[in-house]
Amino acid sequence: LFKGTFYYCEGENIKDVKNKQECLQIEGNVWINRKYNFDDLGKALMSLFVLSSRDGWVNIMYTGLDAVGVDQQPIVNYNEWRLLYFIAFILLVGFFVLNMFVGVVVENFHRCREEQEKEEKIRRAAKRALQMEKKRKRMHEPPYYTNYSPMRLFVHNVVTSKYFDLAIAAVIGLNVVTMAMEYYMMPLALEYALKIFNYFFTAVFILEAAMKLLALGVKIYMKDRWNQLDVAIVILSIVGIVLEELETNIIPINPTIIRVMRVLRIARVLKLLKMAKGIRALLDT
Repeated sequence: LFKGTFYYCEGENIKDVKNKQECLQIEGNVWINRKYNFDDLGKALMSLFVLSSRDGWVNIMYTGLDAVGVDQQPIVNYNEWRLLYFIAFILLVGFFVLNMFVGVVVENFHRCREEQEKEEKIRRAAKRALQMEKKRKRMHEPPYYTNYSPMRLFVHNVVTSKYFDLAIAAVIGLNVVTMAMEYYMMPLALEYALKIFNYFFTAVFILEAAMKLLALGVKIYMKDRWNQLDVAIVILSIVGIVLEELETNIIPINPTIIRVMRVLRIARVLKLLKMAKGIRALLDT
């Protein structure tokens, strides 16, 4: 119906032009095609898609009304009956077929989502059942400290007591105070005193980790990530002390490394986070 009919002449003198031949005989005129046309299947489908989307369909409709024939210059409203074709196509496809297609897509999406939600509920139920089974088994199993010796059981009771955590928190608080007392060009006496305090606090943290390892065992102790953090802090503290001693006694150490190790002492404050239940729950998630 519209194949090859959407061409038109463009130029300064097109008043008396009726076809392609007359158009090209005049210098400066060109014979060009519309962006949306029906010359082949691909372009026709694109034009029909634009019509169905109702975005720019008016220009295509008026171009179809003006089309005269192949290699013929368009005439305004040459065939007004073609309007019925465009209106019928928009009514059938633009309003009904396209909406039906969208409805099918939405319906399939809802069905897929419902199936996924059902599968997710089944997985959650299976996971809860597995957790309940593990919990039931643990309830019937004797505690891990059943066969502990009296000495080890005593250490276990100490490290699992809330007073032990409070004591460690107090030590960390004092450690923070001593770290805050350092300043540039401080007296040698204060520097030596802070150094002794650092050794003392490091020894306390080493003792804490050793007691927990003895009371809980390596497997249970290292299962908790907060305990892994404690071990990392202890190792950093020991490495810092060793580097400071090597700097002063045996071999020269890059001062930047020493300063970095001193800055890393601030990580000891992180030990307080595991005692704050709200912050700990936030970090665990």
